[in-house]
Amino acid sequence: MKPLAILLILATALLAGCADSTATYYHKHPHTLMREVVRCENNGGALANTPLCRKVLRINSQLF
Repeated sequence: MKPLAILLILATALLAGCADSTATYYHKHPHTLMREVVRCENNGGALANTPLCRKVLRINSQLF
């Protein structure tokens, strides 16, 4: 197997693990999640399309 392929597989696995840990963190800290959701939604949509806000809003819809 080529080193680049191995690197891509490891990076993908690492990123998948981060997504789960972020959701777990917000599930354990719902007040933090709500603060982020309010911050993302109260800026007239300016922040809603940022990667962090998309992630926060997706986690919010999955958890609650």
